[in-house]
Amino acid sequence: MYQGDYNFFDYKYNIGGYHGQDFGGIAQYIYAFLSIILVIILVTIFRKLSKEKINKIIKYTGIFMILFYITKTTWESIYDIRLFHNFNTGLLPFDSCSIVMIGLILSGFGKGKMWDMSTSWLMTGSIVGGISTLLYLNAFKYYPFLSFGAFYSMIWHFLMIFIGILIIVSKYQDFTYHTVLKGFLFHLLISLIVISIDFIFDFDFMMYHYLGGIPIFEGIATKLTNLNLTFLNPLLMLLLYFIAFNIIYLGYLGITKISQKVNTTI
Repeated sequence: MYQGDYNFFDYKYNIGGYHGQDFGGIAQYIYAFLSIILVIILVTIFRKLSKEKINKIIKYTGIFMILFYITKTTWESIYDIRLFHNFNTGLLPFDSCSIVMIGLILSGFGKGKMWDMSTSWLMTGSIVGGISTLLYLNAFKYYPFLSFGAFYSMIWHFLMIFIGILIIVSKYQDFTYHTVLKGFLFHLLISLIVISIDFIFDFDFMMYHYLGGIPIFEGIATKLTNLNLTFLNPLLMLLLYFIAFNIIYLGYLGITKISQKVNTTI
């Protein structure tokens, strides 16, 4: 774990000597281990709460994450403006894990179809985003474990996993295959906006333009781009998202069956 000379709130470019040493190392394993243990403990504690109380947790988490995002963006923007005299457009809330803010607010305060779809996304897409980062925390490429930049990402993605699993385990909403479809529809509606932004401004939010950072598939996207078939990249990324949503559902079915067999045996 990196232990160079830096302050907790130092910006990535001010942390001298750090070149991603904690990425893929012991820091990553510590984060994964503590997150899994904490999720199990908290879900066990809260699983029997009433729907009204689960709804309050969703509301408060949504408000916290919006304020947390504003704080982090302001913190980074101050440094970007001071050092480079511009705003880092990569901080805009258009990445996959930013959807959780919309999902939590609509699930906590909304009603009807939007409540249904947003809650379904929290049970699928939110867990996908959280687990992906649990295994591959990009923040460690820029920030050491004991820094605000890394803590922000760790807390954010931990909450994505926790809130999704809590909704499932507490039976706040039934988890059927329709949940996967409704959650993906919610994801798709937001994706249509993001894809337009990516192609108009040459961004890669939600990885729809270049599939940046995804092993193997980034190479495929590059080849498609070289063949002037860039328009296929979003379709490829949407397919990957859909597969990931299905994996969460299959995992739920598997755990449910195992649990039923254990209870029957006991």
